Amino acid sequence: MRRASRSLPADEQAAPDLPVSRYARWQHQFHLLRYPVALGFCVTIATFVFGACATLAFEKNVPGESWLQAWNRWDAAWFLELAQNGYPSTTGAHEHLIVLLPAYPAAIELAHFLIPDWHTAALLVSNVCFLGALACLFLLARLEGDTSVARRAVLFCAVFPTAFFLHAAYSESLFLLLTVAAFHFARRDEWAKSGVLGLLATATRLPGAAIFPALVLEYAHQRNFRLRSVRWNAAFLALIPLGTAAFLWINYHYFGDPLHFLAAQKQVWGAYLRSPFPAVRDNWYGIHHAPADERLLQYGGPLVAFLVLTIATVAAPFSLRPCYAIYLVASWVMIFCNSFPISSPRYLAVVFPLFLLLARATRRPWLRDGVAFISALFYAVCTMHFVRGWWAF
Repeated sequence: MRRASRSLPADEQAAPDLPVSRYARWQHQFHLLRYPVALGFCVTIATFVFGACATLAFEKNVPGESWLQAWNRWDAAWFLELAQNGYPSTTGAHEHLIVLLPAYPAAIELAHFLIPDWHTAALLVSNVCFLGALACLFLLARLEGDTSVARRAVLFCAVFPTAFFLHAAYSESLFLLLTVAAFHFARRDEWAKSGVLGLLATATRLPGAAIFPALVLEYAHQRNFRLRSVRWNAAFLALIPLGTAAFLWINYHYFGDPLHFLAAQKQVWGAYLRSPFPAVRDNWYGIHHAPADERLLQYGGPLVAFLVLTIATVAAPFSLRPCYAIYLVASWVMIFCNSFPISSPRYLAVVFPLFLLLARATRRPWLRDGVAFISALFYAVCTMHFVRGWWAF
């Protein structure tokens, strides 16, 4: 039974009688990736310059020892603590660190061998991963469309209102890189690479579990859903849940309960599984009755995130490949089916099929530029809040 062939852009399909050297392929790849890499560098520099300017303009001084300390906020401090000292072995002040998965702190520890300052090492990891994520998203989007679609997807990812977290000492950029790369290699029928990257993604963030059903569906899709077409490389899919399994083992090793992180989440943040609709109702009420300084981000942001991802989840089956639709459904459940959705706008920054949908929906230049401009404005507002130590998801 013939397996469904992978789809590659026309300019990557060399004629069989015209062999291409390895150097020529690398040169072609470098030419393709100039846009996402150049855009990534520009956005990174602009983000840090804007952060410094916002700090000086509103705080009148440079925080801490350097202007980079303005980015050491909220969860960033916990990732640095975990990278330096590991998981707590007993209950106490740092018990809640058990909710953080190990891959990103491990990456910080590796970077620390080259960079003595822990925070600077973490920023290097995040921003290198950001550039890699844009490059991988560009290549993946070209498999689903063309170069213009890929450029729009990368643009919307880079200027998404909460994409500034991809530059901070948070695990989002590493997770985005691993997730997009896992899907990219899966679409190219390279399942060993996809499985390893999926394992690392599930060891980075709990929503990484959404990768597994999506890639299983992609494997079946490539084989026309015929059992006789399954080959030995399907075994690499079994690697993906091992990242989550390792996290559960860490919980068991330190606290004797593989699900101890659930208790820690409920105790510290009041987070537990729940229908999303009470939170929607509370956010709607907060927009109308909360103090003015809380209406935009604390209540408006989560409500808009819910509406955006819900619309994307409904639209995906009609516009995207089935694996992306399943990934959106699973992500929607994991993001919103809890009692603490206040950080949901941040989580949307790594749900990459959202950017594929936006790229498809904005083929007209005026619409593309308008959406990008509005997104960049809110990006600036959220960045300003974050570097000042205010709540920004």
